[in-house]
Amino acid sequence: MAEDLPNPSLSTVTQPGTTSVEPPPDFKERIAETYDAITTYYDQWTLMHRSQRMNYTALVLRLLQTELSRNGATNGDTNGDTNGDTNGDTNGDTNGNTNGVAPPSELDAPSMDMLGLGMDMIPVLRGKHALDVGCGSGVPVLELLLAEEMETIGVDVSAGQLALARNHFPEATAAGQAVWAEKDMMELRYPPDEFHLVVGLYSLLHLPREEQTVFLHRAYMWLKPGGILMINFPKQELEGLVIEHWLDLRDAWMYWSSWGEDKTMQIINELGLEVLLQEETTDVRDGDFVWVIAKKS
Repeated sequence: MAEDLPNPSLSTVTQPGTTSVEPPPDFKERIAETYDAITTYYDQWTLMHRSQRMNYTALVLRLLQTELSRNGATNGDTNGDTNGDTNGDTNGDTNGNTNGVAPPSELDAPSMDMLGLGMDMIPVLRGKHALDVGCGSGVPVLELLLAEEMETIGVDVSAGQLALARNHFPEATAAGQAVWAEKDMMELRYPPDEFHLVVGLYSLLHLPREEQTVFLHRAYMWLKPGGILMINFPKQELEGLVIEHWLDLRDAWMYWSSWGEDKTMQIINELGLEVLLQEETTDVRDGDFVWVIAKKS
């Protein structure tokens, strides 16, 4: 269990299967260079995923609101200030049961009011801590979190993506409500029980599979009791996939890997997370993805 691992690492976390195909030594730098090179194009390309990301984020906020309300959370329950940590260096149901909340496919995307994200949520979510790894431009995931006055840390390896994020949210950035960290997610260090919400959408797949296992152990440790993890990942197993011209762009080199659905869910279940939602979607270009929302008991 993650409680026994003060700093989960490749040497302390048991792997569920064989090792991945070894990526090039500089693959993370190359991923960052790609996202820097295609920043504007990528931001526009993600429009096709925006409503889907918005729907799942709305759902996870509802679930978090319900959990915090059930446990009597108050506005002052922040248990530590993450605003100054710009470097990140501080030392079940698998069938889609979401406790009565409509699944994302039944939610309408265009309006936050239509999604049920209104002023009634603010007293519960205001000041709560969220971490988004691979945040990109911050739209729409951090947009929704910031609208509910959550204290957020957005992490990305791409300086270009983070520049977009700062431009999208200048007031939250200036106020310290939104903090941005240009880092490899494997470099992050936080104390246990730090976050109410950890999000990783289309980001864990850029790690070798062994690092994905380590990150999930760390995310579990960082979550507060009752905190929620939301991730997605390719349904199929990928030992290591290099795409020379991702999105048919000359300068878009990319690396993906995945344990696949069965092994990733094995890791999540062995951590003791309660799975609130496990749902498959099909991406027109990138294939089948699994979306998981899970709670730390």
